[in-house]
Amino acid sequence: MLLVLCVPFAGACRKNEQEQRKAFIEFLETDVIAATGTDRVRMSDDIRKKVGEYGRHFDVIATYAKELSDINARLTGEKTRIAAHGSVPMEKLGSERARIEQIVAAFSRSAQHVDAVKAKADAARAALKLKQPEDLRAAFDRAYEKEVSGYAEASQALYAVQKDFYAEALRMGAFIEKHRDKIHFRNKTVTIDEQALLHAYNTLQKSLQEKSQKMQAALASGKTMTR
Repeated sequence: MLLVLCVPFAGACRKNEQEQRKAFIEFLETDVIAATGTDRVRMSDDIRKKVGEYGRHFDVIATYAKELSDINARLTGEKTRIAAHGSVPMEKLGSERARIEQIVAAFSRSAQHVDAVKAKADAARAALKLKQPEDLRAAFDRAYEKEVSGYAEASQALYAVQKDFYAEALRMGAFIEKHRDKIHFRNKTVTIDEQALLHAYNTLQKSLQEKSQKMQAALASGKTMTR
């Protein structure tokens, strides 16, 4: 019945769709693509009325952006819980191996969850492409890249650099435990009599410091990621 009623006013229907599409593109370009800050973008009720059915297109972005944000929130909570017992000094990297392994495992789980969410989001995005005119598709792709696929990729990169640091800490801990009788810690200094062993320790320590610096730089940069 609705289809029959709309036929005599096909021109008016097209005009209404064009106005809704124009309003949606403007929303995407102004409120999503050009927006700065780390908060997720939300669509107000007033904008939703203006864009009509295109509000459901934005829901794809909003839904999966929130799922990705929730993964990072859970990871942050898990890291905080594991780290609640305090930082791990160099000499205890071996004895605290279990805690460090928990953190590495948390990054691995989060990476898997991000992959799963992005796969679902990409499938939903592909279905929408069939319904979007070319001008809308271009704006939507940029908004989707910023809020979903770009955020997922940035999250994965951040996981990788942190996981790399903690994996190196595990290697250092294993080395210290293996040579515990020849490596002596006192007042934040280390004494190693064997030259070959000292060289191996220094090599590991340098690598750990470099990965720590890389991780800190990535974390600082990650503060600007869209949430």
